[in-house]
Amino acid sequence: MPGKKPKAEAVKPPKPAVAPEQVARLAYELYLHRGGGHGRDLEDWFMAEGILLKERRKKNGLRQAAKGRRMEDKFRSR
Repeated sequence: MPGKKPKAEAVKPPKPAVAPEQVARLAYELYLHRGGGHGRDLEDWFMAEGILLKERRKKNGLRQAAKGRRMEDKFRSR
């Protein structure tokens, strides 16, 4: 029908790569570790986020490597 607009589909926001709660916890630990000076909260946040992302990539890389080894083992046993 003319004049009717199609309904817009609900768009889900992307899932964060790491949980904000984890980032906040580590950022606070970094804040305490450096002596607690104010004004560097974003620096602590981004550093914590980077550390957690690096750990996640390393963990996923190890998982992928193990998965690849399992596939290789299947072909070797034949």
